Amino acid sequence: MGSGGHGQVRSVSSSLGLPPAPEEFELTLIGPGYGESVVVHLGRGAWMIVDSCVDSEGAPRPLCYLEDLGVDPAESVRSVVATHWHDDHIKGMAQVVARCRRAGFCCSGALRTEEFLAAVGRSEARSRSRVSSGVRELHEVFSYLSESRRPTWALADRLLQRISDSEVLALSPDDAAFSRFLESLTRLLPDHGTTKRRIPVLSPNEVSVVLWVRSAGGVAALLGADLERAGWQRILGRGTRPEGVASAFKLPHHGAESAHEPGVWERMLTHSPVAILTPWMRGGGFLPTKADRNRIVGQTPRAYATAPPIRARKSKEQSQAVERTLREMGAEIRRDAQEFGAVRLRRSLDDAENWTVETLGAAVWLGEELPA
Repeated sequence: MGSGGHGQVRSVSSSLGLPPAPEEFELTLIGPGYGESVVVHLGRGAWMIVDSCVDSEGAPRPLCYLEDLGVDPAESVRSVVATHWHDDHIKGMAQVVARCRRAGFCCSGALRTEEFLAAVGRSEARSRSRVSSGVRELHEVFSYLSESRRPTWALADRLLQRISDSEVLALSPDDAAFSRFLESLTRLLPDHGTTKRRIPVLSPNEVSVVLWVRSAGGVAALLGADLERAGWQRILGRGTRPEGVASAFKLPHHGAESAHEPGVWERMLTHSPVAILTPWMRGGGFLPTKADRNRIVGQTPRAYATAPPIRARKSKEQSQAVERTLREMGAEIRRDAQEFGAVRLRRSLDDAENWTVETLGAAVWLGEELPA
C-alpha cells in the first residue's frame, strides 16, 4: 500500500501484534464497510470504546479486537461511549456494555429526554413495528444500565472522564442542537391510532457526540462522530472549546462534504494531521466519494480508510449475483466472516515521537487510485 511518503506507516495483514506499552497512546478505528468503532488506549492499561459494529456472527468488533490483543475488556475498558443511535454506530453496543463491567457508559444528553425514551418504549411495544435496530440496541443498553449503573450524559464542553491522566471531553451536542432534536423527534412520533412506522434517521446528525481526547503529555485526538457542518461551526464559535490542536482526526460522517468545515482544519488540528475514516455503503450509495477523497488528501496526505469503499461495494454486488445463481442450483450458502479492516495509530504519551500508523486487514491509504 502507498503512504504518500508521509509518516511512519506499515501494513499488517494478519497478526495484530502486541498491545500498546503502558505509556503509549493508541487510537484504532475499525470498520467493515458498514458500521464503525473506535478503540482508545488512554495509558497504563486503561481503554475506551467509542461506538460499536459487529462481524457476520454478531460479535462486537471492538471486543474481538481487544481480546485478540490479549486484553480483557471486562477489566481494562473504563469507558464506553455511544456517539448517537444510528445503527451503523451502535450495533453490538448492549453486548459491549454488558461485558465491560468496570466501564462507565456515556451517550448524548439528547437521548435522555422523555420524548426519546417514550419513542423507544412505544416502538418496543409493537411486535410488528419495523423499528430501527439502532433504537432497539439503545433500548437494550438502557435496560441493562437501569439494573447496574447510570449513564453519563454528554453535553458540549463537559468533561466526561479523567482516566490514567488522560481527559475525555465532549464538544457536542450543544443547547441549540438539543432543542432542534426535540422538535424533530416530536414531528416523527406517530399520533395515537395512526399507522405504525419505522422511526427514521434524523439528519443532519446534530446530536452526535464529538470527543476531544487528551493525554497528560499533550497528545490530543479529535473524534468527529457524524457531526455535520453546522455543528462544527457552533463548536468553532464557542470560546469554551479546548486549547491546543489535535494531531489525529477521526473524520466525521465518513468523510462526506456535508461534514467538512475548513475552520476545523485551520484551528483545531495540526498541519497535516493523521486523518482516518470508515467507508459507508448502503443501498447503492457510498462514502467517501472520489471528490471527498481528493478533498481530504488535499488537506493532509496522511489520510487512511479502514476499507476501499468502491472496490468493496462492487465486490459485494458481484457476490450477491453469484449467491443468487448458486441458490437457484440448490447449493447451500455458508457465509465467512466479513473482512476485517482497521487503522491503528500509536504514539508515546509524552509526545516524544510521531504517530506510527498501521493499516490492518483491508485498510488503505486514502490517496490510492480507486475507481470513480
